[in-house]
Amino acid sequence: MAIDEAVNLFVRKDKVVPTFRFYGWESPSISIGEFQNINDVNIDFCSKKNIPIVRRPTGGKGIFHFDDLTYSFSSKKEGIFKGSLFKSYEIISQILGYAFILSGLNVEIRREKRITNRSALCFARSSFGEICYKEFKIVGSAQKRWIDGFLQQGTIPLKVNRELIKEVFNIDDGNLNRIYGIKELYENFEIYKFIDNVKKSFKSFGFEILEEEILEEELAVAEELLDKYQNPGWLLGKNLHQFAGNRQSMQ
Repeated sequence: MAIDEAVNLFVRKDKVVPTFRFYGWESPSISIGEFQNINDVNIDFCSKKNIPIVRRPTGGKGIFHFDDLTYSFSSKKEGIFKGSLFKSYEIISQILGYAFILSGLNVEIRREKRITNRSALCFARSSFGEICYKEFKIVGSAQKRWIDGFLQQGTIPLKVNRELIKEVFNIDDGNLNRIYGIKELYENFEIYKFIDNVKKSFKSFGFEILEEEILEEELAVAEELLDKYQNPGWLLGKNLHQFAGNRQSMQ
């Protein structure tokens, strides 16, 4: 989370170009949306099972991470991303959707500007711009927007541990039956082929692709931002307004 926010700062200050990155998780973990109620999560169970919980800088609902592919995209609000939240969200969905098609999945993008489920769990809900395969949501995404740019974070579950999810989020079997990992729906899904197809998809939208490591300067800012993400007040959702403005004094 700290790295995503640090990269976003550098992008918005024109120190690096718009940045898309994929990453995974070392152990089963929970992320919740910026303004989500912490009580949506069974904290006692997570503590007992040593499952870390982190509050994201973006919105949305809870996600159980481990056997998944997580992404983030940082951009200024310019060029094809000059429009509204819905417009930028739709463009990113189109880019990812085309990568899925290149990978052999005939996906569709939801067009309804509404949430069709009130569950505390991200993948039990479906709303505008989200990518579905065989009528199941396969990518969960959320945005954080500032005057000069935005950060979008999202997750593609590969396989789903329904027993753990049920314990962590206290959800019913009806919502569990709506959640599938992409490899449960399409067993031939290959992660690295998909990542390569995301690059091809970005190119088809007119982007030039540069593959680079995260800068040492970005990692240094991420290290400073750890104070925020490790702060109990941030996790518990207390006085979130005091964390709302991330560091603007970067030189």
